[in-house]
Amino acid sequence: MSEAVIVKSLLSARKSHYGTTINDADAFEIFCAETVLKPFSLNFDAVVSGIVDGKDDGGIDSAYFFVNKTHIDIDTDLSPFSRPVEVELHVIQSKLDNGFSETAIAKLQTSLPELLRLDADVPKLKKLYNDKVNEFFEKYRESLKDLTTQFPSVSVFVYYITLATVGNSKVDSMLSNFQNAVEQRFPSSVCQIQIWGAARLYEEAQKQNAIVSELPFVKSEISHGKGYVLLSPVREYYNFITQDSRLIDTYFEFNVRDYQSSASVNQAIAETLKSDDDSDFWWLNNGVTIIAEKAQSQDNKITIKNPLIVNGLQTSHEIFRYFQSGGTDSRNRCVQVRVLEVTDERLRDKIIKATNSQTGIKPASLRATEPLQFKIEQFLSQNGVFYDRRKDYWRNRGKPSDRIIGIERLAQSLLAVLRERPHHARARPTTLIKDDKEYISIFSDKIDLKIYIVCANLYFLIDKFFRVNCKTVEAIYKNNLRYHIMMQAAWKLNKARPIHAKALRDLDVGKLSDSDLMEILNHTIDLFNQLGKEDKIAKGEEFTEKLISNSLVKSSKNVLK
Repeated sequence: MSEAVIVKSLLSARKSHYGTTINDADAFEIFCAETVLKPFSLNFDAVVSGIVDGKDDGGIDSAYFFVNKTHIDIDTDLSPFSRPVEVELHVIQSKLDNGFSETAIAKLQTSLPELLRLDADVPKLKKLYNDKVNEFFEKYRESLKDLTTQFPSVSVFVYYITLATVGNSKVDSMLSNFQNAVEQRFPSSVCQIQIWGAARLYEEAQKQNAIVSELPFVKSEISHGKGYVLLSPVREYYNFITQDSRLIDTYFEFNVRDYQSSASVNQAIAETLKSDDDSDFWWLNNGVTIIAEKAQSQDNKITIKNPLIVNGLQTSHEIFRYFQSGGTDSRNRCVQVRVLEVTDERLRDKIIKATNSQTGIKPASLRATEPLQFKIEQFLSQNGVFYDRRKDYWRNRGKPSDRIIGIERLAQSLLAVLRERPHHARARPTTLIKDDKEYISIFSDKIDLKIYIVCANLYFLIDKFFRVNCKTVEAIYKNNLRYHIMMQAAWKLNKARPIHAKALRDLDVGKLSDSDLMEILNHTIDLFNQLGKEDKIAKGEEFTEKLISNSLVKSSKNVLK
Protein backbone atom coordinates (compact mmCIF):
# COMPACT_ATOMS: atom_id res chain seq x y z
CA MET A 1 0.00 0.00 0.00
CA SER A 2 1.51 3.36 -1.02
CA GLU A 3 2.10 6.18 1.45
CA ALA A 4 -0.51 8.31 -0.35
CA VAL A 5 -3.19 5.70 0.33
CA ILE A 6 -2.09 5.41 3.95
CA VAL A 7 -2.17 9.19 4.43
CA LYS A 8 -5.68 9.33 2.97
CA SER A 9 -6.67 6.63 5.42
CA LEU A 10 -5.15 8.61 8.30
CA LEU A 11 -6.91 11.74 7.10
CA SER A 12 -10.24 9.93 6.92
CA ALA A 13 -9.80 8.78 10.52
CA ARG A 14 -8.84 12.28 11.71
CA LYS A 15 -11.50 14.12 9.73
CA SER A 16 -14.30 13.35 12.18
CA HIS A 17 -12.20 14.91 14.94
CA TYR A 18 -11.95 18.16 12.98
CA GLY A 19 -15.71 18.58 12.65
CA THR A 20 -18.68 16.80 11.16
CA THR A 21 -19.11 19.16 8.20
CA ILE A 22 -15.51 19.80 7.17
CA ASN A 23 -14.49 18.95 3.61
CA ASP A 24 -11.43 16.92 2.60
CA ALA A 25 -9.33 19.89 1.46
CA ASP A 26 -9.88 21.83 4.70
CA ALA A 27 -9.22 18.71 6.76
CA PHE A 28 -5.95 18.19 4.86
CA GLU A 29 -4.85 21.74 5.72
CA ILE A 30 -5.42 21.12 9.43
CA PHE A 31 -3.76 17.70 9.23
CA CYS A 32 -0.66 19.15 7.57
CA ALA A 33 -0.43 22.09 9.99
CA GLU A 34 -0.76 19.78 13.01
CA THR A 35 1.95 17.52 11.63
CA VAL A 36 4.38 20.33 10.85
CA LEU A 37 3.83 21.97 14.24
CA LYS A 38 4.11 18.86 16.42
CA PRO A 39 7.33 20.10 18.07
CA PHE A 40 5.44 23.14 19.41
CA SER A 41 2.49 21.18 20.85
CA LEU A 42 -0.10 23.78 19.85
CA ASN A 43 -3.71 23.16 20.81
CA PHE A 44 -6.38 22.77 18.13
CA ASP A 45 -7.62 26.37 18.38
CA ALA A 46 -4.10 27.69 17.83
CA VAL A 47 -3.62 25.44 14.79
CA VAL A 48 -6.92 26.54 13.23
CA SER A 49 -6.22 30.21 13.99
CA GLY A 50 -3.22 30.05 11.66
CA ILE A 51 -5.19 28.91 8.61
CA VAL A 52 -5.40 31.81 6.15
CA ASP A 53 -6.50 29.84 3.08
CA GLY A 54 -9.10 31.33 0.78
CA LYS A 55 -9.43 33.71 -2.10
CA ASP A 56 -6.34 35.91 -2.53
CA ASP A 57 -4.22 33.93 -0.05
CA GLY A 58 -1.02 34.33 -2.06
CA GLY A 59 -0.54 30.58 -2.11
CA ILE A 60 -0.37 30.48 1.70
CA ASP A 61 -2.72 28.04 3.41
CA SER A 62 -1.50 28.50 6.98
CA ALA A 63 1.10 30.56 8.81
CA TYR A 64 2.50 30.66 12.35
CA PHE A 65 5.35 32.39 14.09
CA PHE A 66 7.12 31.88 17.37
CA VAL A 67 9.49 33.89 19.54
CA ASN A 68 11.75 31.69 21.66
CA LYS A 69 9.36 28.79 21.00
CA THR A 70 6.35 30.80 22.21
CA HIS A 71 3.43 30.98 19.77
CA ILE A 72 2.64 34.60 18.95
CA ASP A 73 -1.02 35.53 18.61
CA ILE A 74 -2.59 38.79 17.54
CA ASP A 75 -2.36 40.32 21.02
CA THR A 76 0.72 38.60 22.48
CA ASP A 77 2.83 40.93 24.62
CA LEU A 78 6.40 40.97 23.31
CA SER A 79 7.92 43.06 26.10
CA PRO A 80 9.15 40.07 28.19
CA PHE A 81 11.44 38.86 25.41
CA SER A 82 15.07 39.93 25.63
CA ARG A 83 18.34 38.79 24.06
CA PRO A 84 18.94 36.24 22.78
CA VAL A 85 15.73 36.28 20.71
CA GLU A 86 14.99 33.61 18.14
CA VAL A 87 12.09 34.15 15.75
CA GLU A 88 10.67 31.30 13.70
CA LEU A 89 8.13 31.74 10.91
CA HIS A 90 6.40 28.65 9.52
CA VAL A 91 4.46 29.04 6.25
CA ILE A 92 2.58 26.06 4.84
CA GLN A 93 1.08 25.40 1.44
CA SER A 94 -0.85 22.14 1.59
CA LYS A 95 -2.70 20.81 -1.44
CA LEU A 96 -4.61 17.55 -1.76
CA ASP A 97 -2.90 16.92 -5.09
CA ASN A 98 -0.92 13.97 -6.44
CA GLY A 99 2.01 16.05 -7.67
CA PHE A 100 4.04 19.25 -7.21
CA SER A 101 3.24 22.31 -9.31
CA GLU A 102 5.62 25.02 -10.50
CA THR A 103 2.66 27.42 -10.43
CA ALA A 104 2.15 26.81 -6.71
CA ILE A 105 5.78 27.61 -5.87
CA ALA A 106 5.78 30.62 -8.21
CA LYS A 107 2.76 32.01 -6.40
CA LEU A 108 4.50 31.70 -3.04
CA GLN A 109 7.71 33.11 -4.45
CA THR A 110 5.82 36.22 -5.51
CA SER A 111 3.77 36.77 -2.35
CA LEU A 112 5.97 35.79 0.59
CA PRO A 113 8.97 38.10 0.06
CA GLU A 114 6.62 41.08 -0.34
CA LEU A 115 4.61 40.18 2.76
CA LEU A 116 7.85 39.95 4.75
CA ARG A 117 9.15 43.41 3.81
CA LEU A 118 9.38 45.63 6.91
CA ASP A 119 8.69 48.60 4.63
CA ALA A 120 5.75 46.84 3.01
CA ASP A 121 3.27 48.85 0.98
CA VAL A 122 0.28 48.03 3.19
CA PRO A 123 -2.44 49.58 0.98
CA LYS A 124 -1.10 47.58 -1.97
CA LEU A 125 -1.01 44.37 0.05
CA LYS A 126 -4.61 44.87 1.16
CA LYS A 127 -5.65 44.97 -2.48
CA LEU A 128 -3.70 41.81 -3.31
CA TYR A 129 -4.29 39.52 -0.32
CA ASN A 130 -7.14 38.53 1.95
CA ASP A 131 -7.64 39.89 5.45
CA LYS A 132 -6.36 36.83 7.29
CA VAL A 133 -3.10 36.94 5.36
CA ASN A 134 -2.70 40.68 5.88
CA GLU A 135 -3.52 40.54 9.58
CA PHE A 136 -1.02 37.75 10.22
CA PHE A 137 1.88 39.33 8.35
CA GLU A 138 1.17 42.78 9.73
CA LYS A 139 1.52 41.30 13.23
CA TYR A 140 4.71 39.52 12.13
CA ARG A 141 6.26 42.67 10.65
CA GLU A 142 5.33 44.81 13.65
CA SER A 143 6.70 42.18 16.02
CA LEU A 144 10.04 42.16 14.21
CA LYS A 145 10.18 45.95 14.44
CA ASP A 146 9.42 45.79 18.18
CA LEU A 147 12.15 43.20 18.67
CA THR A 148 14.78 44.97 16.56
CA THR A 149 16.63 46.31 19.61
CA GLN A 150 17.08 42.70 20.76
CA PHE A 151 18.84 41.80 17.47
CA PRO A 152 16.70 38.74 16.77
CA SER A 153 17.77 35.85 14.60
CA VAL A 154 15.06 34.92 12.11
CA SER A 155 14.40 31.50 10.62
CA VAL A 156 11.74 31.14 7.92
CA PHE A 157 10.46 27.64 7.18
CA VAL A 158 8.35 27.12 4.07
CA TYR A 159 6.55 23.81 3.50
CA TYR A 160 4.96 22.71 0.25
CA ILE A 161 2.98 19.54 1.01
CA THR A 162 1.03 17.29 -1.36
CA LEU A 163 0.33 13.58 -1.78
CA ALA A 164 2.94 13.31 -4.54
CA THR A 165 4.88 10.08 -4.78
CA VAL A 166 7.59 11.51 -7.04
CA GLY A 167 9.38 14.87 -7.11
CA ASN A 168 9.39 17.63 -9.70
CA SER A 169 12.81 18.78 -10.88
CA LYS A 170 11.40 22.08 -12.16
CA VAL A 171 10.06 22.87 -8.70
CA ASP A 172 13.43 21.95 -7.18
CA SER A 173 15.22 24.33 -9.54
CA MET A 174 13.06 27.24 -8.32
CA LEU A 175 13.89 26.87 -4.65
CA SER A 176 17.29 28.59 -4.56
CA ASN A 177 15.98 31.92 -5.91
CA PHE A 178 12.95 31.67 -3.64
CA GLN A 179 15.18 31.08 -0.61
CA ASN A 180 17.45 34.02 -1.47
CA ALA A 181 14.48 36.37 -1.93
CA VAL A 182 13.19 35.51 1.57
CA GLU A 183 16.58 35.77 3.28
CA GLN A 184 17.09 39.29 1.91
CA ARG A 185 14.09 40.58 3.84
CA PHE A 186 15.74 40.69 7.28
CA PRO A 187 19.36 40.70 8.55
CA SER A 188 20.61 37.44 10.05
CA SER A 189 17.71 35.51 8.59
CA VAL A 190 17.81 32.06 7.05
CA CYS A 191 15.18 30.35 4.94
CA GLN A 192 14.57 26.64 4.59
CA ILE A 193 12.10 25.33 2.01
CA GLN A 194 10.86 21.80 2.47
CA ILE A 195 8.99 19.80 -0.16
CA TRP A 196 6.91 17.07 1.42
CA GLY A 197 5.33 14.31 -0.60
CA ALA A 198 3.19 11.50 0.73
CA ALA A 199 6.18 9.57 2.12
CA ARG A 200 7.53 12.50 4.17
CA LEU A 201 4.06 13.46 5.38
CA TYR A 202 3.42 9.91 6.51
CA GLU A 203 6.81 9.73 8.22
CA GLU A 204 6.12 12.90 10.21
CA ALA A 205 2.48 12.09 10.95
CA GLN A 206 3.21 8.68 12.42
CA LYS A 207 5.49 10.08 15.11
CA GLN A 208 3.83 9.40 18.41
CA ASN A 209 2.53 12.20 20.61
CA ALA A 210 3.18 10.04 23.65
CA ILE A 211 6.80 10.34 24.71
CA VAL A 212 8.71 7.71 26.66
CA SER A 213 12.20 8.83 27.65
CA GLU A 214 15.01 7.56 29.83
CA LEU A 215 16.99 9.76 32.19
CA PRO A 216 20.24 8.27 33.57
CA PHE A 217 21.31 9.16 37.11
CA VAL A 218 24.28 8.55 39.39
CA LYS A 219 24.49 6.44 42.56
CA SER A 220 21.05 5.52 43.92
CA GLU A 221 17.79 7.41 43.75
CA ILE A 222 15.65 8.22 46.78
CA SER A 223 12.16 6.83 46.27
CA HIS A 224 9.01 7.07 48.34
CA GLY A 225 5.60 6.04 47.09
CA LYS A 226 5.43 7.11 43.46
CA GLY A 227 8.05 9.82 43.74
CA TYR A 228 11.79 9.83 43.08
CA VAL A 229 14.62 12.23 43.88
CA LEU A 230 17.83 11.71 41.93
CA LEU A 231 20.99 13.34 40.63
CA SER A 232 21.41 13.28 36.86
CA PRO A 233 24.61 14.37 35.08
CA VAL A 234 23.96 17.69 33.36
CA ARG A 235 25.02 16.22 29.99
CA GLU A 236 22.52 13.37 30.40
CA TYR A 237 19.84 15.87 31.35
CA TYR A 238 20.64 17.88 28.22
CA ASN A 239 20.18 14.73 26.13
CA PHE A 240 16.89 14.06 27.91
CA ILE A 241 15.35 17.46 27.08
CA THR A 242 16.50 17.61 23.45
CA GLN A 243 15.79 15.86 20.18
CA ASP A 244 17.76 16.59 17.02
CA SER A 245 19.57 19.38 18.91
CA ARG A 246 16.28 21.13 19.71
CA LEU A 247 14.45 21.47 22.98
CA ILE A 248 11.40 19.19 23.27
CA ASP A 249 8.82 21.93 23.80
CA THR A 250 6.08 19.60 24.99
CA TYR A 251 8.04 19.15 28.21
CA PHE A 252 7.56 22.82 29.09
CA GLU A 253 3.85 23.30 28.46
CA PHE A 254 3.21 25.48 31.52
CA ASN A 255 6.51 27.37 31.50
CA VAL A 256 7.57 28.37 27.99
CA ARG A 257 5.72 31.71 27.89
CA ASP A 258 7.61 33.11 30.84
CA TYR A 259 11.17 32.06 30.05
CA GLN A 260 12.39 35.59 29.28
CA SER A 261 10.93 37.12 32.42
CA SER A 262 13.86 36.17 34.69
CA ALA A 263 16.98 37.18 32.77
CA SER A 264 19.03 37.75 35.95
CA VAL A 265 18.22 34.23 37.14
CA ASN A 266 19.20 32.83 33.75
CA GLN A 267 22.50 34.68 33.86
CA ALA A 268 23.31 33.34 37.32
CA ILE A 269 22.60 29.76 36.21
CA ALA A 270 24.75 30.25 33.11
CA GLU A 271 27.64 31.54 35.22
CA THR A 272 27.34 28.52 37.51
CA LEU A 273 27.62 26.18 34.52
CA LYS A 274 30.71 28.00 33.26
CA SER A 275 32.38 28.16 36.68
CA ASP A 276 35.56 26.21 37.37
CA ASP A 277 35.19 26.12 41.16
CA ASP A 278 34.91 22.88 43.10
CA SER A 279 31.17 23.08 43.78
CA ASP A 280 28.80 20.73 41.99
CA PHE A 281 26.04 22.32 39.92
CA TRP A 282 23.25 20.85 42.04
CA TRP A 283 24.67 22.49 45.19
CA LEU A 284 23.88 25.91 43.75
CA ASN A 285 20.67 25.16 41.87
CA ASN A 286 17.16 24.26 43.04
CA GLY A 287 16.84 21.61 40.36
CA VAL A 288 13.93 20.35 38.31
CA THR A 289 10.52 18.84 39.03
CA ILE A 290 8.99 16.47 36.48
CA ILE A 291 5.52 14.97 36.64
CA ALA A 292 4.76 11.89 34.56
CA GLU A 293 1.96 9.53 33.66
CA LYS A 294 4.29 6.69 34.61
CA ALA A 295 7.80 6.48 36.04
CA GLN A 296 9.96 3.45 36.77
CA SER A 297 13.56 3.25 37.97
CA GLN A 298 15.99 0.45 37.11
CA ASP A 299 19.75 0.13 36.57
CA ASN A 300 20.49 3.81 37.23
CA LYS A 301 17.95 4.95 34.66
CA ILE A 302 14.45 6.24 35.21
CA THR A 303 11.92 5.65 32.42
CA ILE A 304 9.34 8.43 32.19
CA LYS A 305 6.15 8.44 30.13
CA ASN A 306 4.95 11.86 28.93
CA PRO A 307 7.24 13.96 31.15
CA LEU A 308 6.11 17.48 31.98
CA ILE A 309 8.74 19.77 33.51
CA VAL A 310 6.73 21.96 35.87
CA ASN A 311 9.61 23.56 37.73
CA GLY A 312 13.10 24.21 36.41
CA LEU A 313 12.48 26.13 33.22
CA GLN A 314 15.47 28.45 33.62
CA THR A 315 17.72 25.57 34.63
CA SER A 316 16.66 23.51 31.60
CA HIS A 317 17.09 26.34 29.12
CA GLU A 318 20.49 27.34 30.44
CA ILE A 319 21.77 23.75 30.38
CA PHE A 320 20.50 23.58 26.78
CA ARG A 321 22.23 26.84 25.82
CA TYR A 322 25.44 25.83 27.57
CA PHE A 323 25.91 22.65 25.54
CA GLN A 324 24.55 24.22 22.34
CA SER A 325 27.29 26.85 22.56
CA GLY A 326 30.01 24.19 22.83
CA GLY A 327 30.16 23.77 26.60
CA THR A 328 31.66 20.61 28.09
CA ASP A 329 31.41 18.93 31.43
CA SER A 330 34.46 16.85 32.22
CA ARG A 331 33.64 16.78 35.95
CA ASN A 332 30.29 15.03 35.46
CA ARG A 333 28.38 17.64 37.44
CA CYS A 334 24.76 16.87 38.26
CA VAL A 335 21.35 18.48 38.41
CA GLN A 336 18.84 17.45 41.05
CA VAL A 337 15.62 16.03 39.58
CA ARG A 338 12.35 15.12 41.25
CA VAL A 339 10.09 12.78 39.28
CA LEU A 340 6.50 12.35 40.44
CA GLU A 341 4.17 9.75 38.93
CA VAL A 342 0.74 11.35 39.00
CA THR A 343 -2.41 9.81 37.50
CA ASP A 344 -5.01 11.88 39.34
CA GLU A 345 -5.57 14.97 37.20
CA ARG A 346 -6.64 17.21 40.05
CA LEU A 347 -3.50 16.34 42.00
CA ARG A 348 -1.45 16.92 38.87
CA ASP A 349 -2.91 20.40 38.40
CA LYS A 350 -2.36 21.14 42.10
CA ILE A 351 1.33 20.19 41.79
CA ILE A 352 1.73 22.26 38.64
CA LYS A 353 0.29 25.33 40.29
CA ALA A 354 2.28 24.87 43.52
CA THR A 355 5.62 24.32 41.80
CA ASN A 356 5.17 27.14 39.30
CA SER A 357 4.05 29.55 42.01
CA GLN A 358 7.56 29.28 43.40
CA THR A 359 9.15 30.51 40.17
CA GLY A 360 7.48 33.79 39.31
CA ILE A 361 5.08 32.37 36.71
CA LYS A 362 2.18 34.77 36.36
CA PRO A 363 -1.01 33.41 37.99
CA ALA A 364 -2.93 34.06 34.77
CA SER A 365 -0.87 31.38 33.02
CA LEU A 366 -2.28 28.81 35.41
CA ARG A 367 -5.99 29.56 35.18
CA ALA A 368 -6.64 26.06 33.88
CA THR A 369 -5.67 24.55 37.23
CA GLU A 370 -8.21 26.47 39.30
CA PRO A 371 -11.04 24.50 40.96
CA LEU A 372 -13.67 26.52 39.07
CA GLN A 373 -12.16 25.52 35.74
CA PHE A 374 -12.26 21.88 36.77
CA LYS A 375 -15.91 22.30 37.77
CA ILE A 376 -16.77 23.93 34.42
CA GLU A 377 -15.03 21.13 32.53
CA GLN A 378 -16.94 18.43 34.40
CA PHE A 379 -20.31 20.15 34.00
CA LEU A 380 -19.87 20.87 30.29
CA SER A 381 -18.72 17.33 29.48
CA GLN A 382 -21.88 15.98 31.10
CA ASN A 383 -23.83 18.12 28.62
CA GLY A 384 -22.00 17.19 25.42
CA VAL A 385 -19.59 20.14 25.45
CA PHE A 386 -15.91 19.29 25.82
CA TYR A 387 -13.98 22.05 27.52
CA ASP A 388 -10.29 21.89 26.63
CA ARG A 389 -8.89 23.69 29.65
CA ARG A 390 -5.81 21.49 29.15
CA LYS A 391 -4.27 21.43 25.71
CA ASP A 392 -5.94 18.90 23.38
CA TYR A 393 -7.18 16.78 26.32
CA TRP A 394 -10.51 15.91 24.68
CA ARG A 395 -9.22 15.61 21.12
CA ASN A 396 -6.73 13.03 22.30
CA ARG A 397 -9.71 11.10 23.63
CA GLY A 398 -11.46 11.05 20.27
CA LYS A 399 -14.02 13.82 20.76
CA PRO A 400 -15.01 15.77 17.59
CA SER A 401 -13.44 19.20 17.28
CA ASP A 402 -16.75 20.87 16.55
CA ARG A 403 -17.85 20.02 20.11
CA ILE A 404 -14.60 21.11 21.77
CA ILE A 405 -13.99 24.64 23.02
CA GLY A 406 -10.82 25.96 24.63
CA ILE A 407 -10.53 28.34 27.55
CA GLU A 408 -9.78 31.36 25.36
CA ARG A 409 -12.69 30.75 22.96
CA LEU A 410 -15.10 30.24 25.85
CA ALA A 411 -13.81 33.43 27.46
CA GLN A 412 -14.37 35.36 24.21
CA SER A 413 -17.88 33.95 23.90
CA LEU A 414 -18.78 34.93 27.45
CA LEU A 415 -17.38 38.42 26.95
CA ALA A 416 -19.45 38.86 23.78
CA VAL A 417 -22.72 37.37 25.01
CA LEU A 418 -22.80 37.84 28.77
CA ARG A 419 -21.03 41.20 28.88
CA GLU A 420 -22.02 42.54 25.43
CA ARG A 421 -18.42 43.39 24.52
CA PRO A 422 -17.76 41.53 21.25
CA HIS A 423 -15.19 44.15 20.22
CA HIS A 424 -12.98 43.15 23.15
CA ALA A 425 -13.53 39.49 22.34
CA ARG A 426 -12.31 40.16 18.80
CA ALA A 427 -9.35 42.33 19.78
CA ARG A 428 -8.02 40.42 22.80
CA PRO A 429 -8.27 36.66 22.23
CA THR A 430 -5.32 35.67 24.43
CA THR A 431 -4.89 38.47 26.95
CA LEU A 432 -8.39 38.88 28.33
CA ILE A 433 -8.03 35.95 30.74
CA LYS A 434 -4.72 37.35 32.02
CA ASP A 435 -6.39 40.45 33.42
CA ASP A 436 -7.78 39.59 36.87
CA LYS A 437 -10.72 41.99 36.65
CA GLU A 438 -11.65 40.78 33.17
CA TYR A 439 -11.22 37.15 34.16
CA ILE A 440 -13.45 37.41 37.24
CA SER A 441 -16.18 39.05 35.17
CA ILE A 442 -16.51 35.92 33.02
CA PHE A 443 -15.26 33.10 35.24
CA SER A 444 -16.89 33.23 38.64
CA ASP A 445 -18.80 30.95 40.99
CA LYS A 446 -21.57 33.56 40.79
CA ILE A 447 -22.18 32.72 37.11
CA ASP A 448 -24.63 29.89 36.51
CA LEU A 449 -22.84 26.96 34.85
CA LYS A 450 -25.65 26.68 32.31
CA ILE A 451 -24.52 30.02 30.86
CA TYR A 452 -21.23 28.41 29.86
CA ILE A 453 -23.17 25.75 27.94
CA VAL A 454 -25.24 28.36 26.10
CA CYS A 455 -22.17 30.41 25.17
CA ALA A 456 -20.29 27.33 23.98
CA ASN A 457 -23.24 26.17 21.89
CA LEU A 458 -23.57 29.63 20.35
CA TYR A 459 -19.89 29.46 19.41
CA PHE A 460 -20.36 26.04 17.80
CA LEU A 461 -23.48 27.20 15.96
CA ILE A 462 -21.86 30.33 14.49
CA ASP A 463 -18.75 28.36 13.57
CA LYS A 464 -20.81 25.79 11.68
CA PHE A 465 -22.90 28.53 10.03
CA PHE A 466 -19.77 30.21 8.70
CA ARG A 467 -18.31 26.93 7.42
CA VAL A 468 -21.47 25.63 5.77
CA ASN A 469 -23.52 28.66 4.74
CA CYS A 470 -20.97 31.42 4.22
CA LYS A 471 -18.49 29.99 1.72
CA THR A 472 -18.94 32.99 -0.58
CA VAL A 473 -18.92 35.60 2.19
CA GLU A 474 -15.78 37.77 2.18
CA ALA A 475 -13.10 36.73 4.66
CA ILE A 476 -13.05 40.15 6.34
CA TYR A 477 -16.58 39.53 7.59
CA LYS A 478 -15.95 35.98 8.77
CA ASN A 479 -12.73 37.05 10.49
CA ASN A 480 -14.21 40.03 12.31
CA LEU A 481 -17.91 39.55 12.99
CA ARG A 482 -18.18 36.15 14.72
CA TYR A 483 -18.62 37.50 18.24
CA HIS A 484 -20.82 40.41 17.19
CA ILE A 485 -23.16 37.93 15.51
CA MET A 486 -23.05 35.67 18.55
CA MET A 487 -24.19 38.55 20.77
CA GLN A 488 -27.09 39.39 18.46
CA ALA A 489 -28.08 35.73 18.11
CA ALA A 490 -28.56 35.65 21.87
CA TRP A 491 -30.74 38.76 21.61
CA LYS A 492 -32.78 37.05 18.89
CA LEU A 493 -33.42 34.03 21.08
CA ASN A 494 -34.32 36.26 24.02
CA LYS A 495 -36.54 38.44 21.81
CA ALA A 496 -35.09 41.49 23.56
CA ARG A 497 -31.85 43.04 24.70
CA PRO A 498 -30.02 43.22 27.04
CA ILE A 499 -30.31 39.69 28.43
CA HIS A 500 -30.64 39.09 32.13
CA ALA A 501 -28.34 36.29 33.28
CA LYS A 502 -31.34 34.27 34.44
CA ALA A 503 -32.78 34.41 30.93
CA LEU A 504 -29.46 33.67 29.25
CA ARG A 505 -29.04 30.39 31.13
CA ASP A 506 -32.28 29.04 29.66
CA LEU A 507 -31.81 29.99 26.00
CA ASP A 508 -32.27 27.11 23.54
CA VAL A 509 -29.62 27.64 20.88
CA GLY A 510 -31.23 24.93 18.74
CA LYS A 511 -34.14 27.25 17.99
CA LEU A 512 -31.95 29.52 15.85
CA SER A 513 -32.39 28.81 12.15
CA ASP A 514 -30.00 29.48 9.29
CA SER A 515 -32.35 32.20 8.08
CA ASP A 516 -32.17 33.87 11.51
CA LEU A 517 -28.39 33.87 11.37
CA MET A 518 -28.32 35.07 7.77
CA GLU A 519 -30.55 38.01 8.71
CA ILE A 520 -28.22 38.88 11.58
CA LEU A 521 -25.15 38.50 9.36
CA ASN A 522 -26.50 40.78 6.63
CA HIS A 523 -27.54 43.38 9.20
CA THR A 524 -24.11 43.26 10.86
CA ILE A 525 -22.29 43.51 7.53
CA ASP A 526 -24.36 46.54 6.57
CA LEU A 527 -23.47 48.42 9.78
CA PHE A 528 -19.85 47.28 9.56
CA ASN A 529 -19.60 48.64 6.02
CA GLN A 530 -21.10 51.97 7.13
CA LEU A 531 -18.27 52.45 9.62
CA GLY A 532 -15.50 51.63 7.15
CA LYS A 533 -15.18 47.82 6.82
CA GLU A 534 -11.78 47.48 8.55
CA ASP A 535 -10.36 45.19 11.20
CA LYS A 536 -9.97 48.07 13.63
CA ILE A 537 -13.71 48.81 13.37
CA ALA A 538 -14.58 45.33 14.68
CA LYS A 539 -12.16 45.86 17.57
CA GLY A 540 -13.69 49.20 18.55
CA GLU A 541 -16.50 50.02 20.97
CA GLU A 542 -18.20 52.31 18.46
CA PHE A 543 -19.27 49.35 16.33
CA THR A 544 -20.78 47.53 19.31
CA GLU A 545 -22.67 50.69 20.30
CA LYS A 546 -24.00 50.97 16.75
CA LEU A 547 -25.24 47.36 16.89
CA ILE A 548 -26.94 48.08 20.19
CA SER A 549 -28.62 51.27 18.96
CA ASN A 550 -29.73 49.52 15.74
CA SER A 551 -30.72 46.21 17.30
CA LEU A 552 -33.04 43.93 15.32
CA VAL A 553 -34.92 43.20 18.55
CA LYS A 554 -36.61 45.55 20.96
CA SER A 555 -34.87 46.91 24.03
CA SER A 556 -35.97 45.99 27.52
CA LYS A 557 -35.21 47.27 30.97
CA ASN A 558 -33.36 44.11 31.94
CA VAL A 559 -29.86 44.63 33.24
CA LEU A 560 -27.01 42.18 32.82
CA LYS A 561 -26.02 40.64 36.13
